[in-house]
Amino acid sequence: MKKNDLTRIILLITSLLMLVIGFVMSKSNIEILILGILAIISLVVLDRQASDIVKLSKNNPKVKTFRFLNMFTLLIVVLCFILALSSSDNQVSITEDNKILIIGLMSAFMMIFGNSSPKIPFNRYLGLRLPWTIRDEETWKIAHRLIGYLSFPIAIIMFIMSFFFDGNIVGIVGILTWVIIPSIHSYIFYYKRLKGFN
Repeated sequence: MKKNDLTRIILLITSLLMLVIGFVMSKSNIEILILGILAIISLVVLDRQASDIVKLSKNNPKVKTFRFLNMFTLLIVVLCFILALSSSDNQVSITEDNKILIIGLMSAFMMIFGNSSPKIPFNRYLGLRLPWTIRDEETWKIAHRLIGYLSFPIAIIMFIMSFFFDGNIVGIVGILTWVIIPSIHSYIFYYKRLKGFN
């Protein structure tokens, strides 16, 4: 069995377990603990197999970007895990008391991820993984370049708006805008490119 096949099997099993546990178990510390551990296992496997996944040498700067973003995501998962365990309802939710902190963290995540996104190598595991972005490397590059351009303006607007509006709405609108615009633009690019090949 190839290393890549084993990586896919491990990631598939942990993802399926996360889905089943998320739907079956009641909201408890045990569920959060299991989901957190499974997420961490997935991210550690991705980190260990980074160069094989993106099919580049270990010293390639794109592999280093992939590993950096993977470890950054791991840090965010652990932080959300700790926040969920420390809250009374076992969830990371935006309230009036923590609104600025949570939106600030979301904005920081968007800026760091967005700054690195144009350097993410073409892969199936990390980044904007849509049917059309994982089929065509040029579409992948267009989508991630646009994520990079949008990250700072959206993050700054989100943070400013959190002082005036409901944090949940600001967070949802900001994240959706950040994801939907590159998704639509890259789909249009892919469709035109596909049509051009026919």
